[in-house]
Amino acid sequence: MNVTVTVPIYNTSKFLRQCLDSLAAQTLREIEFILVDDGSTDDSGAICDEYVAKDSRFRVFHQKNGGSAAARQTGLDNSHGEYVIVCDSDDWVEPMMYEKLHRKAIETGADMVLCGYVAEYVENRSELKQTVFKETDGIVDNFDLLSRGANSSWVKLIRKSLFESTGSTYEPGINLSEDSLIMYKLMKGNPKVVQIRENLYHYRRQFGGETYTNNVRMEHIRQLEFTYRWFKENYTNPEYRPLIHQRALDLVFACMRVSQLDKSFLRDFLRSELTWLTMISANISLKALITMSLKTLPMGLVKQIIGFLYPYIYK
Repeated sequence: MNVTVTVPIYNTSKFLRQCLDSLAAQTLREIEFILVDDGSTDDSGAICDEYVAKDSRFRVFHQKNGGSAAARQTGLDNSHGEYVIVCDSDDWVEPMMYEKLHRKAIETGADMVLCGYVAEYVENRSELKQTVFKETDGIVDNFDLLSRGANSSWVKLIRKSLFESTGSTYEPGINLSEDSLIMYKLMKGNPKVVQIRENLYHYRRQFGGETYTNNVRMEHIRQLEFTYRWFKENYTNPEYRPLIHQRALDLVFACMRVSQLDKSFLRDFLRSELTWLTMISANISLKALITMSLKTLPMGLVKQIIGFLYPYIYK
């Protein structure tokens, strides 16, 4: 088996058929699709069973709801592919996506192959997205990848043995920033990474309702803190300090989007992780300046400032 695609699924029956149809249309033949029904309460589980019944490349695991990390780990634990990748159940892929990624991996002997994606918006607007990382002789600079690309595992085909050699598993309960955390773990193995400059994945962007972008809660902040502290404790060389600083700023800004913020948490985090010295020694940015103001201005005023700047900061 060349490639295993894991699809974590929770109540996405509205979009699931489009996702699974795009997987069924893949041109790579030695491929399997592991569907993990993570306790769905809609028709998602039945749709999974339907595809398993008509296509032997599909397997399904129905489990009690445990979150995205647990679902991804189930797929990884049961995978047979030399390479593994994740596909979110409300997205879809180009027919040759996994064949192109796998071909590049074989040609280069890479442990990880990256590609770009298409952001698909509800108003039928699409936008090509790809971070082009620094390269030397066609090999991606791992520091640049850590700096700008430790997320979006659905555009990263990864050799399964890299998980094994680094002892990398998904953390139960860390369902936000789980992409970044698993990448931090895998990059400790100094993998050989290459990239192809094609947009092969279609990422559905949704705003409003219960989406994370519009509904940040303290439980999300605690998960972000876990990932931040894991990174800080495991990347201790001086060259990583600017990255740690940036991750701390990102966490503070996420706090500013929580409706019922635990202010004592933010105050303690600022005191311990973002001192005046650390901010002055790092590159001064708009985020850093606003964060510094948190130490002097009333929090309500700072939240108003961030609300005004939100469209520009998160564009």
